[in-house]
Amino acid sequence: MKVTLIGCGGMGDSHLRDLIQLRAQGFDVEVHSLVDVDLSKAERLRSKYGLKETATATDYRQVLGKVDAAIIATPHVEHFNQIMDFIASGAHVLVEKPMVCNLRQALEVYEAWRKSGLVVEVAFQRHFEKPWVAARNLVSRGIIGGVEMVSMILGQSYTGVKGTWRAVRKISCGGELIDSGSHFIDAALWITGLRAEEAFAYMDYRGFEIDINAALTAKLEGGTLLLFTVAGDDPGWLEVEIFWGEQGRLIVQPPVVLLQKRGGEGEAVNIETYPASRPVFNFVKSIEGLEENGCPPIFGLRVQELADAAYRSTELGRPVKVLELYEELGANRP
Repeated sequence: MKVTLIGCGGMGDSHLRDLIQLRAQGFDVEVHSLVDVDLSKAERLRSKYGLKETATATDYRQVLGKVDAAIIATPHVEHFNQIMDFIASGAHVLVEKPMVCNLRQALEVYEAWRKSGLVVEVAFQRHFEKPWVAARNLVSRGIIGGVEMVSMILGQSYTGVKGTWRAVRKISCGGELIDSGSHFIDAALWITGLRAEEAFAYMDYRGFEIDINAALTAKLEGGTLLLFTVAGDDPGWLEVEIFWGEQGRLIVQPPVVLLQKRGGEGEAVNIETYPASRPVFNFVKSIEGLEENGCPPIFGLRVQELADAAYRSTELGRPVKVLELYEELGANRP
């Protein structure tokens, strides 16, 4: 399997390490090429990992049709064209979050993937990490009953993006809500199995052209309420996700998962009994038919639905229904 890495920054480095680990385990993985608009970054990774036979390039189009799979870790605005071009060339795709920049693009990727028969995967790590795998399992089994409310808190020192492409709206396509926040939106929807119906948000830009702090309220299917606090001016990192159900409460504060059932005592969930993986591991194994695709484009689409409704609500000053967005596009909701 010939694999190309598009984008040789921090996440590209992480994905490359995973590819090399898979190769060491005996998987048929060849790192065909490393691509970055800054050629020195590609050459640095080639040297760092001793990949003497691996080509380097500055334009991903140079490797179209020459590889079996592509891993995309470029700035957000680049994702859509790169995904679509690799799918058209017959290559499997793993793309970093957020999948794309808007709902129209998400729909096009979803449809292209659905028709292609290829593995197209979004690198939402929480689909493969023990605390969230455990939470999804417990919620889907009805341990806390029907989910009535979800509360998420993300604290990150996001103001550190100053001077980088993430602080430029036309490249990042948004701020903390759609960047790190996309992991949280995905986790809420994936764990509950619910779609967003309506959203309203307030955002504080803190002198940037992208959102840094956000307060998001949403209604999910069946009337479940979602609250998401995004504190992008946090001094460090904070992550808490709480699921309230008819029969109890589940708290995910990695690496701990706490279960509190009504009428009983709280307990820490033994997460060691749950499987763990990484996006690249699942991607390669899915291509080889050894595993199911753990995060196909439908999850990127669901995140984009809620994010677009939230951003639109800040423009209009009112709640925005997801179906409004589909009506504007003249499209049916998958």
